[in-house]
Amino acid sequence: MGGNMKKLLVLLVAVCAVSVLAESIVLKTIDFETSEGYQAGDVIGQNGWYKIYSGADRQIVVNDPTVAPHGSQYLTHNPENQYGPNSATKFDISEDYVAGNKLLISWDQAGSTAQDCHIKLHCLGDSGQDYDVEIAEVIMYKPSNTYAAITVTKSDKSGTLTKGVNVGDTTAFHHFTLLVDPETRAIKEYTVDGNVVDDITDTYYKNEKDGKPLGGNLIDGVRFMNRGSFDNFKVEMVPEPAVFGLLALAGLFFVRKQR
Repeated sequence: MGGNMKKLLVLLVAVCAVSVLAESIVLKTIDFETSEGYQAGDVIGQNGWYKIYSGADRQIVVNDPTVAPHGSQYLTHNPENQYGPNSATKFDISEDYVAGNKLLISWDQAGSTAQDCHIKLHCLGDSGQDYDVEIAEVIMYKPSNTYAAITVTKSDKSGTLTKGVNVGDTTAFHHFTLLVDPETRAIKEYTVDGNVVDDITDTYYKNEKDGKPLGGNLIDGVRFMNRGSFDNFKVEMVPEPAVFGLLALAGLFFVRKQR
């Protein structure tokens, strides 16, 4: 085998190796920091946050780096308001999303002693709705129940599946991730505090009903409902290593054909 051919083989092997380490691309961040334009106080009207069956001064941005799981500020309920929050924001990642890639959605969530905390991941698309068209819903229960529960569509699309995970102290922040495949509207992986919850693997967006999809394929909003706290929300596009691997394998096949 000639020197150039050996170099090509080494390069192809390197491509295979590097593809495994392909970095994700951040498409959306909501961290409630001043650098994003957030100020302490009512979040309604800030960066597109709007109310859903809610009112002013129920959902507030708090500046307290001793509590915030990331940065200095986070979103929480107003303890001096007798009503719980019900607010949301919309965003559009469609121009930056490249078809064929998966999306990794992550956030930190805490409950409260007074009420369960809901985080709803929207896929509203062109449904014309402002809420309740979802990829998934995660509920952090009151301390009388030490569980966080997620609701999605079952793998056979026969209805919804709710799976609880014991997180211990539900009033503390816990980290959640959801890896989704927009092309198939499938949930490929769900983790709580770094632990994979196998029951959710290869299920589907919550709004798959009778095998028919509702809403869009991409996440385009998040909803904060009832008393609790929310922070460190991020949507990342995860390159598909298999694409690079297939290209490398095709190259190896070509090399072998030339020998």
